[in-house]
Amino acid sequence: MKTKYLNKKFGVALALLGLGFTLTQSSCTKNFEKYNTNKYNATDSLLKIDGEGYGSFLIPMQLGVVNSTNYNFQVQQNLNADIYSGFMMSGDPFNGGVNNTNYGLVSGWNTAAFDLAYPSIMSNWQSVYKKAATAAPDFLAVAYILKVEGMHRLTDIYGPIPYVQFGKGGLSTPYDSQQAVYNEFFKELDIAIASLKTYVAAHPGATPMAAYDLIYGGDYTKWIKFANSLKLRLAMRISMVDPTTAKTQAEAAMNDAGGLITTNADNAYVKAANGVTFTNPLWSVDYEYTDINLGAPMECYLKGFNDPRLPAYFLVNKNGEYRGIRNGVPISSTSQYADASNFNLTNTSPIRFMAASEIYFLKAEAALRGWNAGGTAQSLYEQGINTSFDQSAVSSSTYLNDAKSTEAPYVDLSSATNNVPAGSPYLSKITVKWDEADTYQHKLERIITQKWLGLWPDGEEAWAEFRRTNYPVLMPVVVNNSQGTISTTGFIRRLPFSANEYRDNKDEVTKALSLLNGPDNGGTRLWWDLATKN
Repeated sequence: MKTKYLNKKFGVALALLGLGFTLTQSSCTKNFEKYNTNKYNATDSLLKIDGEGYGSFLIPMQLGVVNSTNYNFQVQQNLNADIYSGFMMSGDPFNGGVNNTNYGLVSGWNTAAFDLAYPSIMSNWQSVYKKAATAAPDFLAVAYILKVEGMHRLTDIYGPIPYVQFGKGGLSTPYDSQQAVYNEFFKELDIAIASLKTYVAAHPGATPMAAYDLIYGGDYTKWIKFANSLKLRLAMRISMVDPTTAKTQAEAAMNDAGGLITTNADNAYVKAANGVTFTNPLWSVDYEYTDINLGAPMECYLKGFNDPRLPAYFLVNKNGEYRGIRNGVPISSTSQYADASNFNLTNTSPIRFMAASEIYFLKAEAALRGWNAGGTAQSLYEQGINTSFDQSAVSSSTYLNDAKSTEAPYVDLSSATNNVPAGSPYLSKITVKWDEADTYQHKLERIITQKWLGLWPDGEEAWAEFRRTNYPVLMPVVVNNSQGTISTTGFIRRLPFSANEYRDNKDEVTKALSLLNGPDNGGTRLWWDLATKN
């Protein structure tokens, strides 16, 4: 990692004081001032643009969900979820070879997701709430959607988080159980959907937020679809631990007149717009830092299925091959895996929040569960694949009917001891073609495996779905440096609470330990991860 993450004191207590934030980055580069100035913070001149200034706070919220600065993104997501999802792996022997990739969790990295979310998401949401609740409820509705999009990623990393009482006074904020946080998410999405529907009905075609919208250009009808789609995602997330609530929320989202994201034209991607520019952070970590590459599971599934998305996602190495790296392999130098494949993206590629293919796979699982999803599990599953292919601008006349191809064996670039041969329990036997006579679990594995392939490169969502369902089948780490706190074959389930919270919000984070289903380590399962898989 080419920059070192060392943020100054930040606790939820500070957020509640309504003070301005400076999230400091200590870097070994000579661009210290540049890296310590957030050019997307609301300035006095920006605050004057819309009269009240509430729109200006939406820009850092959009850029903060998946942090658009490379050094923050690397520790916020890339060195945890992106790797744990099976999508990616680093060939850099960080921290003397003991690091997140082999469960030797680095505390200074793992505080980042928490410490970045509160100033970029929660504090900006609070500013919009104070300014726009009465004056511009449509702006507040979008802020609620962004808040849920950003904070569901956070709770899905740590579990309990300070949420419901945020901004309601006091010098510290109590942590809420993940169940309570999810219940609040559903309430907030309902508020947002109703508010935007009211606005659209009264002002058809109006786009007052256009100057601040990096996703939909101010089109509130698309924000309604995004909110319903997000609601469906969260409903399916809790389907195994709270099926009653999940069914109610999922069917409400699928049947809402505002609709879902069902075409790629409605995909939620953050793009450079309105004078706001940024470098795609995943591109930076891959091409500028050279710290991340294709992961072995993604290589093996795409190759095994003869998947046409392989060249759309990745580039061949100097030998004309697509090669990945297995998680947790011992790495002594960056040269070991220098021939691993890079990603097929550019510095201006937009940042993904949600795409239509995911929605079809969510609906396919809902149909598999017998819920009212507007189609059969098979038809929705196949539509999900076709929509993902369309998004990648690829096609195949044989893919959907392939009942033979399975995940390919893994051949390591460095050592044969890291290989995963044919017949290994760490390789999936699932095929692409739908089989109505198959077992429930095989059908679910098919849906989630194809959903996982279509989620690229959103490692946050892919890691969450793997933990929830145990699919797709992934390869365990070769070296486990967790000192017994994380099961090698059980995989990492969460990140420990922020070390900065133990320092700055000690009483509340200590109380939060009682909300966990075990000790504060990477082996403890989250609330929605507790149910027997079904």
